[in-house]
Amino acid sequence: MHYNSLMENKKNNNAFISVIMATCNGERFLKLAVESILTQTFKEFEFLIVNDKSTDSTPDILKAFSLKDKRIKVITNQENLGLTKSLNKALALAQGKYIARMDDDDISLKERLQKQFDFMESHKEIALCGSLAFVIDERGVVIGEKNLALDDKALNKKLLFNNQLVHSAWFLRANVLKEIGYYNEQFKKAQDYELLFRIATKYKVCNLSEKLIKWRKRENSLSFQDKAQQKYALKARWLAITKYGYPKFLGLFYIIIRFVWLLIPLRVKKKIKT
Repeated sequence: MHYNSLMENKKNNNAFISVIMATCNGERFLKLAVESILTQTFKEFEFLIVNDKSTDSTPDILKAFSLKDKRIKVITNQENLGLTKSLNKALALAQGKYIARMDDDDISLKERLQKQFDFMESHKEIALCGSLAFVIDERGVVIGEKNLALDDKALNKKLLFNNQLVHSAWFLRANVLKEIGYYNEQFKKAQDYELLFRIATKYKVCNLSEKLIKWRKRENSLSFQDKAQQKYALKARWLAITKYGYPKFLGLFYIIIRFVWLLIPLRVKKKIKT
C-alpha cells in the first residue's frame, strides 16, 4: 500500500496498539517475527511494516502476510532510508493509543502485548515500559537472558552505562512521542538509546519483570556494525550529559572509558573477553 493511501485512511483506524517494524532484506527471520505478532492473545492492533527497499524475498513475504491479515499495512520505501527514518515513517502513520516496537529478527511471546497493555492501562504514570528478554542465537536456541533494571529509579541510575530497554520490547504512549518527538534522524544506530534519554528525563519508564521477548544475538556482534552502534551510543550519552540533565562528571568519565575501548583492535578485544 502506498504512503499517501495510508495517510488518507488514518482517521478510520480504531486500533488500541500500533506495532511498528522496519525491515531491509530480512527474509531469514522475518516470518517468525511477523507471526509472533499476528498470534498475540491481544488482537486489537495495527501492524505497520516498512520495507526499506529490500532486494531479497522480503517484499513477497510481506505481501503474502498482508493479503491474509488486514491488520498489516506495508509501507514500501522507494529508496533505502535506513532504520531511523523508516521507523519515523511508520510513527507518522500510527493511530494507536500505544506504540509497540518489533524487530524483524526477534520474537514476541504470545501474551506480550496483552501484558504490556494491561500494565500501562493500570499505571498511568508510566510513559514507556519494556520487559526482560530471553537471548537466542541464530538457530533460535536460548543462550542467555537480558536482566535489566525494573523500576524508574534503578533504570535511570544505570542508563548512562548501558541501555536498559530492549528496543523490540518497547511499549509506550503515543501522546508522549508527540510531545518528545520521534527518533533523532542524525542517529543511524542507537536511535532508541537517544530517544530513551529524552523520554526518561521527563517521564517514568520501567521494565516488566517477565520475559516477553526473544532477542536474537547475531553472529556479527563484535563486527563493524557493532562498532558503529557503540559510536552512536557514545553520541547519545554525550547528549544526555550536555542537553538532557544527566550527571556530567560521571557521564564524561564513562564516555572517555568507552571511547578508549572503541580504539582497541577487535582481535585484542576478543582475547580480553576470552
